[in-house]
Amino acid sequence: MKILHLNSYYIDNHLYAQLYSKLNSSIEQRVYIPIKLDREPENEVHLTQTELIFDKIITPIHKFNYFGKINKIFKSIISKDFINEIEFVHAHNLFTDGALAYKLNKKYNINYIVAVRTTDIELQYKFMWHRRPFIHRVLEAADSVIFISNIYRDKLFAMMPKSLVTKIEHKVKVIPNGIDDMWLEKLQKPSGKLSGPEVKLLYVGQIIERKNVLQLIEAVKRLNMGSEFQYSLTIVGPEGKSEPDYFKNFLEIIEPLNWVDYQGKIKPGEALMQAYRACDIFVMPSKYELFGLVYIEALSQGKPVLYSKGEGIDGFLTNYSAGKAVDPDNADAIAKGINEIVKNYKDYTDFDEIVLPFNWDTIASVYRKLYLKDE
Repeated sequence: MKILHLNSYYIDNHLYAQLYSKLNSSIEQRVYIPIKLDREPENEVHLTQTELIFDKIITPIHKFNYFGKINKIFKSIISKDFINEIEFVHAHNLFTDGALAYKLNKKYNINYIVAVRTTDIELQYKFMWHRRPFIHRVLEAADSVIFISNIYRDKLFAMMPKSLVTKIEHKVKVIPNGIDDMWLEKLQKPSGKLSGPEVKLLYVGQIIERKNVLQLIEAVKRLNMGSEFQYSLTIVGPEGKSEPDYFKNFLEIIEPLNWVDYQGKIKPGEALMQAYRACDIFVMPSKYELFGLVYIEALSQGKPVLYSKGEGIDGFLTNYSAGKAVDPDNADAIAKGINEIVKNYKDYTDFDEIVLPFNWDTIASVYRKLYLKDE
């Protein structure tokens, strides 16, 4: 079978390469990746049945001319020599890739599935009202509509006309992303006890406002002023290039705090695994988080997690004892959540049931069935 993946976020997300690698043995794939004129191809993989097609086509004006952008990219796709061979399309977001898949469906009668991302909901659908009628047609024409979490399905449905929800709800699938095989091959059970008299907290992620790092630091500061325990916070992650002032402020705030250890970026691998294993609790009360596989990585190494109420991971962990969901806008709530995890630490005994479904082999099998219409 020959699949076309439409993936306008490929170079910013390393997850997709893992999915394509798992599908490669049984499916011939073309991955079309429209990128800005000033970007270079990144995250390239070399697979026997998979071709990555990077197309420098996005210009600054496209930010203000949505339909012009879609039409330009569509013309570029149909000019490629592979289009007549394609049997199915997987669109990896709604407002760009899904729009292109819809136009291919109308011109060539090629079926497609479409995934919905956080930005599709929180930015595009919420504020771009003039695009909604077109996007409703995209959703109606899709074979399946994929969400990474029940939380985001419910958020989008709450914004939509009820008549549209009725039309599409039967074809909604909730399919998470997977974690690297390394984490599943080296699972570690929770110890049930803290590593020592000092509670070791770990944050892994970019230093950007959305990740709420400064609010987290304030919460830990309050814990260290009025708690029976002492807390340290290790922070792993790079500067957010688009938010230099936030990063500068972050560095100024942590400079006098001897209980904060900022380690910068650590590449995925053994060193990052050791960082998870060295901590007691993983803490990331971020906002607008599509899912955050770092939570699953932490759980795979036996560490309970602190996360935000109402975000993607919350929908998966609701029925499990895996940590604490908190209000990310309230430093006292974050501090209280950390304290509750510490007090209940002995009750965290096994996270395998949560972690094991995040296996790329299993997820690729689900997608393969959708492509073949073998549900």
